[in-house]
Amino acid sequence: MNVVVFGATGATGLLLVEQALQRGHTVTAFVRDAARLRRTHAALRTVVGDVMEPSTLNSGIQGQDVVLCALGTMPQSRSDRARRQRRAPVCSIGTANIVQVMLSQGVRRIVVESSVSVGESRRTGRFGAGMLIRLLMAPVMDDKERQEEVVRQCGLDWTILRPVRLSNGVRTGCVKLGEEIEWGLGSSVSRADVASVMLDAIADPRTIGRAMTLRS
Repeated sequence: MNVVVFGATGATGLLLVEQALQRGHTVTAFVRDAARLRRTHAALRTVVGDVMEPSTLNSGIQGQDVVLCALGTMPQSRSDRARRQRRAPVCSIGTANIVQVMLSQGVRRIVVESSVSVGESRRTGRFGAGMLIRLLMAPVMDDKERQEEVVRQCGLDWTILRPVRLSNGVRTGCVKLGEEIEWGLGSSVSRADVASVMLDAIADPRTIGRAMTLRS
């Protein structure tokens, strides 16, 4: 399949690119800074743009079978702090821009990385975990709520995955996935497993129109 990854230089996005290549997909990495993607491959194409600027999205989305959205606003390391877009609604506005271009280009499949404590997953957090995260990370969670609303209303074939606290561990292939999965502040899942589940969802029609919690 032809797959485009948004947020391709983030911690999850890099793994999405790598695992998608390993699975034999033709991958487009949509990035703001091409120098941050230190990967070359015959099946990998890099497109430079900004999801906040709709006019830059067409070349990344045109001709794709699937859009994988791993947008975020947090820096990945101390050296990356200057890139943090504080309180900028990158996830919601960026995803809205992506969706509009998908509709214009006739691309229907999108898989989105969101977060627990968003939507219905707030109530499945044990001992008030959902409410606590909402209080501690209100701007980020509000942006994610708006992002999910955009996706739910877009009319495309969408899947939303809500991982718990992310780790940099290896891919285990042993995860729990579903709308009613309970989770707590100590719950975690590796980014490698999140990337794997997002790629699995591409061809699994059972995930279409569902927003699911993901944890180890």
